[in-house]
Amino acid sequence: MFSMASTQLSARANVAVSTSFQAKKSQSATTSSSSSSTRGRTFLVVEANKKVAKKTSVVLLDSIEHVGEAGEMVSVSSGFFRNFLEPQGKAQKATQELIQEFKKKQADQVAAVEAERAAAQAIATALSTIGKFVVKKTVGEDDKIFGSVTAKDCADAIEKQTGKALDTKGFDVPDISTVGVYDVSVKLHPKVTGSFKVDVQKE
Repeated sequence: MFSMASTQLSARANVAVSTSFQAKKSQSATTSSSSSSTRGRTFLVVEANKKVAKKTSVVLLDSIEHVGEAGEMVSVSSGFFRNFLEPQGKAQKATQELIQEFKKKQADQVAAVEAERAAAQAIATALSTIGKFVVKKTVGEDDKIFGSVTAKDCADAIEKQTGKALDTKGFDVPDISTVGVYDVSVKLHPKVTGSFKVDVQKE
């Protein structure tokens, strides 16, 4: 009877030891897996950071193909600026002072373009308001004129009446061979075209 009790006690001890060993093994495996997962995440974060190129705002001192024109402010990789643009004197880092200067330059350019367009629109309005300009030509039989009515004829007629000298390159004059009234247009600005009539009369 003593022998049976001893055997049962030994069996219980073995079960307890086995259970404890399994628990430690499981805990060790979990810790190892967690550590491995953490290392994996750290590796991914490091790799992601490596792929993000740092950018620098610069003002170009020279025009560079696929980058920008001289005087423009662009964003380039820090390495490109440090290794090429700055040593070659092709760009300058955009300081707060340069950024303000660049913004002022842009505003001045916009204002100049708008002023030019407004001036062209004022001339176009004057041409349409006056409506008709007289061009004198030598006339033969059947009211046919000698020569033709040119852009210079139209420009001279406008200058004589308004005091404005216009570039003859912008005029679109139809083929005029007889006396009469004809529609003429002139390009005063990329976005503004003036229209008026030319009254071709006998000298």
